[in-house]
Amino acid sequence: MRSLRRGSRVYAVAASTAMREKLAYPGNFAGSMFTYALFVFIFSRVWAGAYSGTTEIAGYTMRMSVWYFIVAEVPSFGFGRFFWTLSRDMKSGQVAYLLVRPYDFIRYNFAEKFGGSLVEACVILAEGLAVGLMLVGPPPATASAMAAMTRPLFLAASLLMAGTLNYLLQMTIAMTAFWFEENEAFFWIFQKFSLVVGTLMPIEFLPRAAARIAVWTPFPYLSYAPARIAVAFSFSDALSLLARQALWIAVALWLARIVFASGSRRLSVNGG
Repeated sequence: MRSLRRGSRVYAVAASTAMREKLAYPGNFAGSMFTYALFVFIFSRVWAGAYSGTTEIAGYTMRMSVWYFIVAEVPSFGFGRFFWTLSRDMKSGQVAYLLVRPYDFIRYNFAEKFGGSLVEACVILAEGLAVGLMLVGPPPATASAMAAMTRPLFLAASLLMAGTLNYLLQMTIAMTAFWFEENEAFFWIFQKFSLVVGTLMPIEFLPRAAARIAVWTPFPYLSYAPARIAVAFSFSDALSLLARQALWIAVALWLARIVFASGSRRLSVNGG
């Protein structure tokens, strides 16, 4: 029990240190904030054109679509860049130094990378709320006062789970550096699927056959799940989306463990 508490303290310190480092240099947020605001503005104009002459597309009004994009982009901007630092550690040989430390490699990296990214995600979300209010007004109303009070809690939980899933999948892709010196192509493929399946638009906008396939992949649970909760909230739908996110997190963690175990054995056999 004592060793468990000590280990948890290590991960908490790693996360808090990363968060303080992010907050120490607020100017670093400027580029992401400008790009995010520009994307939201451009897509709000795209949706304005798409909804010209109609009030609803696949169950979404224009205001719903704009708010959907605002929320769906938060995981992309806040949690979408784990791969680069993880892959750099693998390729530089830093991983050999990290492996000898007396704590879990995947959990420590998660605490460190997720802690810093969480700050950025919160900044982006706050900016998105402000930009959304200026462009299209408040988010779509919920069916009841109780739903209005609980929606932010479900949204926060879904965003955290989306970030966790994003980390685990990107960690797995980054660890392909154990076998491939150039592994960026794998990440680019992952990133493009993530954008098309649930980030740029709801999966309801996809062809029916594509949408049916998409729900069986992890990609909708990176951005679609929190965005759907934000614009079309219902308790049953939100619980279902959170359950699917949790399932994919378990699968992604299992996959990351397998890839890490195989890759670290190869590192040891080859002498680092």
